[in-house]
Amino acid sequence: MRHLLLLIPAAMIGFLTGCNQSQDGGVPSTSNSFKVITPAISKDIKQGTAETVEASLDRGSDFKQDVHLTITKPDKVEVKLNKDTIKASEDAKFTMTVTVDKGAALGDQTIKVTAKPDGNGAATVGEFKIKVTENK
Repeated sequence: MRHLLLLIPAAMIGFLTGCNQSQDGGVPSTSNSFKVITPAISKDIKQGTAETVEASLDRGSDFKQDVHLTITKPDKVEVKLNKDTIKASEDAKFTMTVTVDKGAALGDQTIKVTAKPDGNGAATVGEFKIKVTENK
């Protein structure tokens, strides 16, 4: 029983720190808004390799617009979205294939995902980190 009581706070901390949320896009602080959800934990990627990163939109109950995605990335890192637009009628999940060039700088790098609604409303920016490591 004591072990179970220790696991509950640990699980809550893991749940709360499992993702990054952007500021509200769309009409902020209303049900007609959305956020970009990205991983909170940096992903290690070796030089000369690629990894897939999952992300999603968290739509407010009244947010019914398509959202266009663009990427801002560091030098010698390529990021390919599996889709550039998330339709209002589609699942809000998307993936990015992050390819690190053999000559990319080692260490932490930040990738930004800009999400702009199709109609009226504010864009928002989500971000996540990768850690470029040497491919020995």
